[in-house]
Amino acid sequence: MSIIRKIRRIIFLLRKKGWRYAWNLIHFNLFFGTKNPLVLKLLYWLEPYPSYLEIETTTRCNLKCIMCEHTYWKEQNRDMTFEQFKYIVDQFPKLKWLGLTGIGESFLNKDFLKMLEYVKEKDVFVELYDNFCFLDEGKIRQLIKLGVDKIFISLDASTKETYEKIRVGSDFNKVVDNLKTFFRVKKEMKAYFPQLAFHFIVNKLNLPEIPQYIELAGSISQGEKIVVHFTRMLHEFKEVKDLFAEIPEQLIKLASEKAKTYGIKAVWNADVPSRKPSVKKCSEWTMPFIFVTGHVIPCCAGNEAGSRDFQKETSLGNIFEKSFKEIWRGPKYKGLRKALSRGKIPLACKNCCLYEKC
Repeated sequence: MSIIRKIRRIIFLLRKKGWRYAWNLIHFNLFFGTKNPLVLKLLYWLEPYPSYLEIETTTRCNLKCIMCEHTYWKEQNRDMTFEQFKYIVDQFPKLKWLGLTGIGESFLNKDFLKMLEYVKEKDVFVELYDNFCFLDEGKIRQLIKLGVDKIFISLDASTKETYEKIRVGSDFNKVVDNLKTFFRVKKEMKAYFPQLAFHFIVNKLNLPEIPQYIELAGSISQGEKIVVHFTRMLHEFKEVKDLFAEIPEQLIKLASEKAKTYGIKAVWNADVPSRKPSVKKCSEWTMPFIFVTGHVIPCCAGNEAGSRDFQKETSLGNIFEKSFKEIWRGPKYKGLRKALSRGKIPLACKNCCLYEKC
């Protein structure tokens, strides 16, 4: 993005949402995921209290997706209560960005919209992932009125047959209809937010459908500028090992060129390149991930590895047992940051799929 376009974008956000929101988003774009060596050194030296956070509000799900660890684990499903959610959020007075995701379908938690309302009152940028099974017109209007900023639709195929083989229990036609309703209602309400991005998790079943998927996304979005994110499966745990597929460079090039013809931005996420950067360049630890059970892990990169019990055992603490400030300043977190800064892999990061694990 050119400097002029960035300036225009900032002015637009200032007009639409005010200075505090614009600053929150600028802050996030400057610091999270940075690979600037000077900024990284500064982050490791200052160890700033997190202003970005991800919270898992439920582990209940209506689907049995063949690539998801939830399909294979034995953990009891549970919801986070609104009081627990509020307790967590209130410990981050300078929160700028919040991802509401995890191993579950958020709208199955009866308090989810109440949680969104609470955090949006604080001008926090809110991003969430959803399978669009439950997003009817009424909920879509509520999301627009609340000012939710970004939604990723988890849609992993361009055909009904492939999609329903992957996301077992879903209905391709219903999901597509709900998506079309989303774009229609946004037009009716003359709303810019929530922005919608398509998210495609690549496996052996859907790999050939990537170019066709660009066409599907373009037809559904009704002329609205969209982004399509492609992510290969994050991990190869035993139940899904046979589904794992790397994305050929030739296919990436073909899909990217097709996206341009539709005015779509195709993004190949950080786990896609086979050659990973050194773990010394990691800044993902600045965005903790909190399980519905309260366990605090360094970031989301270890999820979907089929090792939920391991993640809990190697967690940095439990926010329902200690305050986050105690956990952040405690020996486990300090040891993790020190190890990463020296290019070593802490035990909690054993399943990282974003950085080279030497």
